[in-house]
Amino acid sequence: MAANQERSDVPMVRATVLEPVVHALQTCGEDTEVFLAAFNLSQAPIKDPTFYIRNDVVYSVFAAAADLRNDQSFCASVGRNIDLTEFLPFGGPLKGATTIGEFFSSFTQAVSSETTSISQSLFVEDATAYFSAKRRFTPSVSPAHSDGFMIGIWITFLHEALDFRWDPSSVLVRMCDPAVLPHEFHGIRAIKSNDRGFSIRFPAAWLAIPLNGDLLPEDTDELAGPQLDMLPPTGFVDAIQTILRKHISEGDLNVSTAAELCGFSKSSLARRLAKFDTTIVEILTVLRMEAAKDTLANSSASIQNIALNLGYSDTTAFSRAFRKRTGLSPRAYRQSVKTTEQL
Repeated sequence: MAANQERSDVPMVRATVLEPVVHALQTCGEDTEVFLAAFNLSQAPIKDPTFYIRNDVVYSVFAAAADLRNDQSFCASVGRNIDLTEFLPFGGPLKGATTIGEFFSSFTQAVSSETTSISQSLFVEDATAYFSAKRRFTPSVSPAHSDGFMIGIWITFLHEALDFRWDPSSVLVRMCDPAVLPHEFHGIRAIKSNDRGFSIRFPAAWLAIPLNGDLLPEDTDELAGPQLDMLPPTGFVDAIQTILRKHISEGDLNVSTAAELCGFSKSSLARRLAKFDTTIVEILTVLRMEAAKDTLANSSASIQNIALNLGYSDTTAFSRAFRKRTGLSPRAYRQSVKTTEQL
């Protein structure tokens, strides 16, 4: 039963954590008074930052909200619209953070004084950063939707802070039930773990990225190693190419999967690329031709294998596309490279 008791050994959390999900239910036309009454709650307590409830009650409410909407990703989707600086009672100090790393550090320091039932930490090992939340208790109710809510907040924060630097292939989420995340969630990969917490793995170089504005030229002298790779590309199109270049030899790469890898919906990415007078198809074609030239020049792979690896249905389609771009057939291009090398 929910109660506003003195915090003790019983794992408890501020009831305000429920407010965004309950508000989203209300926006969808649900009777939130009836919904909350099932948990001995009402609207007033979930707006009161001094009111605490058991963690397991929160987990139950989140799960019930997803069931009510018949949408297992409902809570994670709500989390995508949360601004931590406004949402948390201690969010004020977070506004002073100037980099992604400072924001994570400020958050973990502030939350340590809020609860003893869950520890949140940022750990860096070599070129990789790990942000994790670990429970110091065994939950009696699945925390999947609560974790989905928090992961929704953090992944969206990273996606927006990084902007065109975002590379979902560098992100790995561990959580008890990845099925509670939206199907196309900024292109990230999530794998199943236990119910004692969640973690987000990403490049440590991201921690140095400013929250407001790009790195200025004078800042670059102090950067080294992987941080240099995180300097802004010359433009949005270059950034998209950088992400997709890593996946261009995946035969099933198409417009939809390309957009997902870049953290956008197909229509959203198309609109942004239109501002630069290009398309996803054009970018994929350019990268495929780039990869084809490199493979033809530096390997003995058959033209058929090159075509299939680059996603072409057959050698005829590949040869036609290659000739259109280069003026040569793949075989003639390979021969021309060999002739040049012999001169």
